[in-house]
This record gives sequence, C-alpha cells and structure tokens, in this order.
Amino acid sequence: MKPLSPSTQALLHAVLTPETNPSAIARWLAATDIERLEAGQFQLLPLLYQQLHGRADGHPWLPRLKGIYRRAWVANQLALKAAHAALEVLAAARLPALLIGPAALSLTVYADPATRPIGAALVLTPAAARQAAIQALTAAGWQPSPGTDSLAAPRFERWQAGHLFVKPHSATEPLQVRLCWHGLAQAPSPAWSAQWFDRAAPLANPSIQASTLDPTDQLLHSLAASPALELIPLVDGQRLITQHPIDWLRFVRLAAASRLTFMLGERLALIQGLSGLHLPDRLLTELQQTDSPGYAATAWRLDQINPWERSPWQRWRLSYALFRQQAAAQGVVPHPGNFYDYLRAQWSTDSLAATLRRGLGRIATPPPLPHGY
Repeated sequence: MKPLSPSTQALLHAVLTPETNPSAIARWLAATDIERLEAGQFQLLPLLYQQLHGRADGHPWLPRLKGIYRRAWVANQLALKAAHAALEVLAAARLPALLIGPAALSLTVYADPATRPIGAALVLTPAAARQAAIQALTAAGWQPSPGTDSLAAPRFERWQAGHLFVKPHSATEPLQVRLCWHGLAQAPSPAWSAQWFDRAAPLANPSIQASTLDPTDQLLHSLAASPALELIPLVDGQRLITQHPIDWLRFVRLAAASRLTFMLGERLALIQGLSGLHLPDRLLTELQQTDSPGYAATAWRLDQINPWERSPWQRWRLSYALFRQQAAAQGVVPHPGNFYDYLRAQWSTDSLAATLRRGLGRIATPPPLPHGY
C-alpha cells in the first residue's frame, strides 16, 4: 500500500482508537494545513470535531471544524429524508429494499450520526426488481441523474451497480438517493444481492424504518465499496468489528469470490496496525494467500493516486482494470464489446459518438484541482 503521510497517520490514530487520543490529535494539528487537506481527510473532520469539542476550546481551528460538523448534520438529515421517501415509494410498490452504505452505518455504529457523512443514501433493491423500482421512483417524481433514455437497457443492469435519482425538494437542495441493484460496484453479482436480502436485519434505529445488511456483509461492503483514497471506510470497518460479531469464514469466502482479497487485506491490515484491533489468527494470511489477479493490484495502486495527478495512460489503465474486476466477478469474458458496454453504462451515454467524446474528455482532461491546491 502507498505509505501514509505523517498527517494522515496521525489523523487515523486519533479517530481509530476507542478513546480520544490527545497526542495523535496534537500530531495531526502540527502536521496539517487546514487549507490544504490531503485526500480522504475531510470526511473525518466531523468525527475529529467531536473529539476536540470540550478539550481544545481555544484552538483556532475549532470554529472551522464546528461549521463542517454542522454542515454534515444538515446534509445527513436531508440524505435520510431522501432515503425515507424513496423507501416509502418502494414499499408502496411492494418491492423489497434495503438501506445500505454510509446512511445505515451512520445510524448503527456511530453514536452521533452527524459524525459519519452520508452523501447520497444508498437503497438496494434486487437486480430482478430493478426496472420495477425505476418505474416506481419515476412515477413518484424522481428522475435519473444524469438523465438517459436507456437506463432500462441490459448493459446498465450488468455494468452499473446503481444510478442516482433526484427529486425537487427546495429551491436549492433536491432530494437525492442512489438506487442500487448490486451491492458492490466492483463485484456486481445478482446472486450476492439475493443472499444479502436473505440475511438482512432490521435497522436498529427508530429514526427510519428499514432493514440493512447483516454485520458481515456490511463490513465487506464498507471496506470494498469506496475508492482507495478514502479513509473513512477504515473507521467504519473498525467500528463494525468492535461492535458486532463477524462471520469471518463467510467474509473470506465472499472476498475470494469477488476477487477483492487484495483490497480487503490491505484495509484490514491498516486497521489492525493503526488501531491495535485484534483480528482472528491467520485472517490476513488467508486473504494474502488467496490467488489475486494482477488487475486487482493494478486497480488498487492506481486508485491511490490523486485523480488530478493521474496521467492519461493511468486513467485508461484504471478504467480497464475496474472493468476486468467486474467482468471476473460475473464470469463474463472481457472482450471489447463488453468493455464498450461497460463504458456506456459508467458514463450514461446512448451512442458511439457520445461515448467517444466522453471517453476522450475523461482520458485527456484530468479532474479539476480541489480547493487549496
């Protein structure tokens, strides 16, 4: 794994330990420029504010962190409202649905839901119910974003784990929810979705009536569903492991079936090394000894590079490695026709010309620099 900077190491030491770690917080404050945060750090700031509040009241960064925490609270409230509205639509249509990902984690393993930013809430429906779910949401005023006339096409079911839907709510903030028909974007297997529904459990939180993944499946999802640069999956994983029983045999079996052992092993090793969490004997060895294809390591390594720093060749290699990952998880031959369908699904394009334009733009033009760079 790419070596962590002193700033990132200190921040992870601060938030991964069960109790507040003043020395780690002090090291992060000394090693960090608040105007130029490293990749993955911003999402951890609401949690860091909770640890600093009442312990460093005179620190000049505290008002800034308090503002970030409050914005996270407001955004999470809107995300949960959107999830509740979408789940009500699907329930009225008698379609099964689960609340998964950050929204479920914020309500189950974080004492203060505002400390775990949600983004767009993820609602999972079985792949077989995908078109019915799309029709139900559309009839209720939700629209796909970006819009596409062919969302019901088979390529979207195979090569896309889900799609963002929006609904007008206020003059400035629409409701947003991501309807998913595969639990994992990197391993889109309908068989897994069926298993996850069979093992689902009611969400242990009175603020929203829904079911979610069982802890083992939730751990797999939290560690595997995010880009390599994100740090908050490490906190999610550490809290799931310490707060819930994990079926490690199932975890290793699913990791191998998904071809995700490399990524999962890297993240679990980092959690153990930084938090001192005890993992079962031989767990990491079993993950490391499982045959892992070369494209899995390639995808993980390229995904650790800041997007705006990747060369055109690296951006192309990353897209192809992620395609190989999804194809292997489904047992699909990675021939050029499937790669074309994959790109059209990822970019929501409806023609060859549009796909070529979008592809050339993605490859030739890096994303804009974030604030502070």
